[in-house]
Amino acid sequence: MHKDPVCGLDIGASSIRALILEPRPSDGKEKILGFAETPTKGFSKGVVSNLGLLSDIVEETISRAEATAHCRIRKVITNISGVHIRTFKSRGSVHISDRPSEITEKDLARCIESARLIAMSLDREVIHLIPERFYIDDKMEITEPVGLFGSKLDVDLNIVTSLLSILQNLTKAVNLGGYEVEDIIVSGAATSLAIFGDKELQEGAVIIDVGKDHTEASLFSDKKLRDCFYFPFGSNDLTMVLQDRFRMMFEDAEKLRIKCGIITKSGPGYEDAQSDQNRSGGNWVDSDSSFAGARLSRREVSNLLFPKVEEIMQEVYKKIEPFARQRKKVPYIRVVGGPSKMDGFIEAIEEVFNMPMEMARIYNTSEMQDTTFACALGLARFGASKRLEKKSSAISNNSNFAGKAISTVKSFLSEYF
Repeated sequence: MHKDPVCGLDIGASSIRALILEPRPSDGKEKILGFAETPTKGFSKGVVSNLGLLSDIVEETISRAEATAHCRIRKVITNISGVHIRTFKSRGSVHISDRPSEITEKDLARCIESARLIAMSLDREVIHLIPERFYIDDKMEITEPVGLFGSKLDVDLNIVTSLLSILQNLTKAVNLGGYEVEDIIVSGAATSLAIFGDKELQEGAVIIDVGKDHTEASLFSDKKLRDCFYFPFGSNDLTMVLQDRFRMMFEDAEKLRIKCGIITKSGPGYEDAQSDQNRSGGNWVDSDSSFAGARLSRREVSNLLFPKVEEIMQEVYKKIEPFARQRKKVPYIRVVGGPSKMDGFIEAIEEVFNMPMEMARIYNTSEMQDTTFACALGLARFGASKRLEKKSSAISNNSNFAGKAISTVKSFLSEYF
């Protein structure tokens, strides 16, 4: 019988993915027990569109994961994303004492709560509270104030919120599927725990997640989520460009998009598309190919796709560029999502950003290499760390006793609810 298994449930526009793992506090490792994937129904653009269909798919997906893991799950950690996510910056301040006194956890919590009490509409709910920096007596900028002495404590707080109705509908869909929502975190925060290590999250990292109907950019430094941005663009937009231009069925346009990929303007093959067959390992179609009854050239397809990718990635770059400029070195940029596997897609983004980037890979496990499960794995890792933290707190009153994995997630998200 597996001890305290954790389930990460990634609810996406194209697929619902569940991954169950067993945390092993004795050796600090994890064991992936089972996983499953099912095409999405009743969910699009980050919102529930059909409660019954989504709850049925959630139940089916987790049940299949349970069957392979040989265990039962009661609670899940799930994700949320979409253009409805909003981030607010706030400053909080508390008086400690007239004479410098030792700052306690209670003082820290009071300071964060003071920053949290900003004017926010009743239709929004807090997902994450992320302290960016603290100040003692208006002078000293620090990261960990507990234990230090001061008379006044200030905090700059990053507040990530969602529309309350969307959170409620998502939770209800999981509940109707027969499971309880243990935690909800933004997708980018979860994915980062699967594809980045401590050093990368510390120095500066960026995730560009291109989904079916929207793109998410998440920025990290000092092991904390600094900001997240959402853009109404996904793989469906590229497919529809081909569908409209060549007047073909959506399914045929989707196959054409995947098969042809993208040729960048400055990259090899723009003038001679045939040369890209060597550059891309032979995965390109021929320069002129018959597809769905039409004779098409790869360059013609690329001339339609590249401007669309260039347009949206310029918008993404505008959000990332200030963050990158502040770093001492170029941040680690990794791309995830279905379109990232298209030939030439990474090169197309590099041409816009003029920065090196790479396709994401699963970090720190040999049991899972499929990056489509990156978010589900990150969700499960987050849940496992929080459970281990609770157990450690019950054993010891020392708040620093939590283990490396726990402290990483705690310092990264710094959640106070």
